[in-house]
Amino acid sequence: MNKEPETYEELIRKKRCIDLTNYYDLSMEELDKIYNFLAENPKAKIVGDDKKLSLFVEGNQKDASFIMTRLISSAVDGVILSNTIFKIIAHYVPSSSSGYSGGSSSNNNNNNNNNNNNNNNR
Repeated sequence: MNKEPETYEELIRKKRCIDLTNYYDLSMEELDKIYNFLAENPKAKIVGDDKKLSLFVEGNQKDASFIMTRLISSAVDGVILSNTIFKIIAHYVPSSSSGYSGGSSSNNNNNNNNNNNNNNNR
């Protein structure tokens, strides 16, 4: 990754690799491996979780290689990276409340009263 990009595709690939360092603790050697893997394989895909990056050619996950690393951002659970996408998998924390307060609904009673009042006024 030390050479200057000569094409738009190389520039985007380099940017995506650099963006990856916002989320993972990677050495320059590991970044070079990722960049070269993407450059050599048009259907290359990299899927990251909290402990590793899996490098494989789409449709051939059994021959994946791995880079053991760690997430440095608690805001994400992983990434998906290829020559065409860079997708962040945001960290999701479920809410402790369901949003339903329980109890009875007074709106039904009010609607019934309004209907009764309307009928009585005719």
